[in-house]
Amino acid sequence: MSQKLSPAVKPSTMDFVVDGITHVCNTFRRRAPGTQSERDAQDYFAKELKQWSDEVTVEDFTLHPAAFMGFIPVAAIFGIISSVLFFCNRFDPSFKMTLAAAILLVLAAVMFFAEFLFYRKLVDFIFPKAASKNVFAVRSPKGEVKRRIIFGGHADAAWEWTYFLHGQMKALIPAMFGSIGGMFVSLIVVCVYLAARTPPLTGVWFGIAVFLFFLIPCYIAVMFFTNWKVIVDGANDNLTACYASMAILKEMTENDFRFENTEVCCLITGSEEAGFRGAKAFCKKHAEELKAVDTVFIPFEVLRECEHLTVYKHDLNGTVKSDKALVDLLLSAGNKIGVPMKCTPIPLGSTDAAAFSQAGLRAAGICGSKDSPQKYYHTRHDTCDNINPECIEKAIQVGYETAYMFDAGELK
Repeated sequence: MSQKLSPAVKPSTMDFVVDGITHVCNTFRRRAPGTQSERDAQDYFAKELKQWSDEVTVEDFTLHPAAFMGFIPVAAIFGIISSVLFFCNRFDPSFKMTLAAAILLVLAAVMFFAEFLFYRKLVDFIFPKAASKNVFAVRSPKGEVKRRIIFGGHADAAWEWTYFLHGQMKALIPAMFGSIGGMFVSLIVVCVYLAARTPPLTGVWFGIAVFLFFLIPCYIAVMFFTNWKVIVDGANDNLTACYASMAILKEMTENDFRFENTEVCCLITGSEEAGFRGAKAFCKKHAEELKAVDTVFIPFEVLRECEHLTVYKHDLNGTVKSDKALVDLLLSAGNKIGVPMKCTPIPLGSTDAAAFSQAGLRAAGICGSKDSPQKYYHTRHDTCDNINPECIEKAIQVGYETAYMFDAGELK
């Protein structure tokens, strides 16, 4: 194993991290995407970052924050109506009800793929608009900028996910698989029935219609997937990442250190919980200028469980490939400092790295949480007294070492 390049993280930095997370949780509560509290937190982060940066930029952008999860009740209602329509087709020899059911199911499926699977803005326009902010801090090198490394987190916090709080997988599987699976099964059944042009529902078809009718409780259950009345504190998701990213700039400043030709940056995005809208807005505005020099982006996510520190080789529900060379560099940095990490695709969800990868930039995310639903994830238990400073420190050290290795030209 080659020699470690980066210095150790000072205890005072970890005090800053823990105290900072506590302060933000207590001061900027209910930081849902597009809220005043989220914007106030971003202004606070910008003020903090000015201590360790040569330039800090705050950029506004607009979004429709409820669209990302708000499509679920809409799609569920479509599922309920389609089940009723298909069942009632036994009284309608014209097949009009079945055709209407098919149209509603197609719309529900398209919303699922666009909004949830690929984070596309398909139905955003039907939801209220709001304003959010990104914060970008730059610590310049001594000389000419020849490469750039960006560390990141997101300032916003999620609305509570009901089934992560109550029952985890035992509650989630029936609600999700019954509704999503039921939607696709219903769509296939309805399309086959339309293609066959069989008489109004009799025999086996009537039995199938009854089965689809009894999927309605699953559709109703998934309508309550998000508890819009509760906005979690977001201590782990994702203040741990914000402070890990800021800590690297803080360490460099207190060590009076700059790389010769590597610019080190911190990006704190807004509204990641609304489908990484902040990262999308940032990339839309800056992707081309970032490509002027070799740039890599490393967002942290939910830094809580040391044994589950993972580099994601595929992001965005496993559909977007991370930069392989950067993944290898992160794994190498972890091994060098004695923090071995897993390397897997993200099974469900995303990090801001996906937006950068989609924009043609080199990116890979680091997460420190078990992939199966945890009771603290997106629930009221994600509080400042439920964090793990050891995991945050390990992530900071991995990031710091990666920056040194990147500066040394070890990114293949």
